[in-house]
Amino acid sequence: MRRQLFVALAVFFLAPAAFAGVSGTAHDLSSGSGPNPTYRATNVNQICVFCHTPHAASPAVPLWNHSLSAEGAYTMYSSSTMDSTAWDFAGGTAVSNLCMSCHDGTVAVGVLVNDPGGVAPDNSTAADRITGVANLGTDLSNDHPVNMTYDAALVAADGELVAVGSLPGTIQLFNGTVQCASCHDPHNNANVPFLVMANTASALCLSCHVK
Repeated sequence: MRRQLFVALAVFFLAPAAFAGVSGTAHDLSSGSGPNPTYRATNVNQICVFCHTPHAASPAVPLWNHSLSAEGAYTMYSSSTMDSTAWDFAGGTAVSNLCMSCHDGTVAVGVLVNDPGGVAPDNSTAADRITGVANLGTDLSNDHPVNMTYDAALVAADGELVAVGSLPGTIQLFNGTVQCASCHDPHNNANVPFLVMANTASALCLSCHVK
């Protein structure tokens, strides 16, 4: 009985930590703790629902709930010094599609696939589309390339990249490709802006680039 009580108390006190990283950050669009009055809802106090849903998700991974952008093409970064290609991911299933469903500025932050309790968030009008520096737009030619293959062949051809097996654990490749989430963790803003690690002395950059 004592052990069961301890477990119950542990669950009660530790459960909030699951969303503590998002609560109160720019990715918190809820009425309860959303910090930005321009984008937060006033009629939905759930935090996770603006990105995730336990049922009827689209796409299924990672139980995504925000409507994807209908943009037909992105202008990707390219350079004569690149030994790989950043492939256009518009309309595809790349992880970056999830980020761009808000950050290309074409879909309001509250446009969801599955509204909570059937109540549509009131931050779902055109006026609730992201603006300012967080709006990357559809021209990504001045942004770090994403949706590019990062493998041993690229490391060998480039000569100034860290070997795949030597990348720090905080930097993820998705199906062998660099995506927005390789450098950004949407659930943790300890390293602004949602970086997977501190970039002091360009530490994040140097995790991949040998300079």
